[in-house]
Amino acid sequence: MISKTALLCALARAVHTHDKTEKIFEDDFAQDFIGLKEYRHARNLARTYLPAKKSSSKDDLTRDLLDQYFLPIILPRNRFAEDIVEAKQRTGDVQYVLLGAGLDSFALRNKSPNVDVFELDLYETQVFKIERMQELFAKKRPKVHFVEIDFNKDSIISRLTNAGFNPKKRSVFSILGVSYYIPIEIFFKTIAQITQIAAPNSVVVFDYYEKERDCTDNTTKISRLKQIAAACGERMVEGYDPAQVAELAKKSGIEYCLDLSPKDIDEAFFKSSPGLSSFEGVHLMYCGK
Repeated sequence: MISKTALLCALARAVHTHDKTEKIFEDDFAQDFIGLKEYRHARNLARTYLPAKKSSSKDDLTRDLLDQYFLPIILPRNRFAEDIVEAKQRTGDVQYVLLGAGLDSFALRNKSPNVDVFELDLYETQVFKIERMQELFAKKRPKVHFVEIDFNKDSIISRLTNAGFNPKKRSVFSILGVSYYIPIEIFFKTIAQITQIAAPNSVVVFDYYEKERDCTDNTTKISRLKQIAAACGERMVEGYDPAQVAELAKKSGIEYCLDLSPKDIDEAFFKSSPGLSSFEGVHLMYCGK
């Protein structure tokens, strides 16, 4: 079954693309992956987890949910990763590898012949996405390698190489929205596998939320986000310690890291977007080999 949070992320990208004047990230294909049923699901979540407002319509409640809990995380991380790919492809070929790709639509939006896309995800997600793409975009053949993988069992190295990945070609590895569901030690085992097959001048991009922001008294936004994820059938793990992130990244074979704090994210992406700001405690990482 397709991930509920993946569908909600697609919904958030669609709403932002079509409703916002100051766009941080545009995804013209996101709406095609979702339907009325998912919009209603988001509306029901909004009723449960947002304070009731007499003046708010059902649509307003849904947008409030997306504005508060999804867009502040989704928009900067997608823009961040794709800006890096854009910069890399200007100087030659690059492989863009999305681990936990979900309903990302970069392959459909990509216009550069220099970018070779690899999407890794669970079998059920891949089947759903491929069927939707064949149904809706029969005339558009995206340049993408769909790689089925169970991250708990399968080797990223073997799955990628069997799919045609070239370990001698520079790459951008995107692992967005994954750390929220995997303990830190296991997450960096994945990073270590990536560094084994990443060519020089490759980049790893991921996000995480701070451990000290994680609490159980339901007063922080991250605690409420964990409740929302649980309502979608997905359990978030505890956050990561920034010092431990830097330490484990180095041990995994990463040569340098840039850690963007919420303040950095606000400065880089939200200065011209009234009503939106970074999500408390969520960081973006740019790591190079």
